[in-house]
Amino acid sequence: MKTTPQGLTVLVRPCDSGMCPALYADAAGRMFVQGSKLNRTSHAGLTVLAHEEVVEITPELIAFLKAQ
Repeated sequence: MKTTPQGLTVLVRPCDSGMCPALYADAAGRMFVQGSKLNRTSHAGLTVLAHEEVVEITPELIAFLKAQ
């Protein structure tokens, strides 16, 4: 598995660039997801605090998690 300069391990990234959905982990076992940020109107009905974001992830990331 590849480690990023920030010390995160790339678990799955379906493309070769850093500009696609991805799943990362750190040494403490925390998980981080990268995806397309949704605007506030596209997730109407969800309560999203000011310090939070809602991101869209791909089925490939979900399949990776299910396989673990």
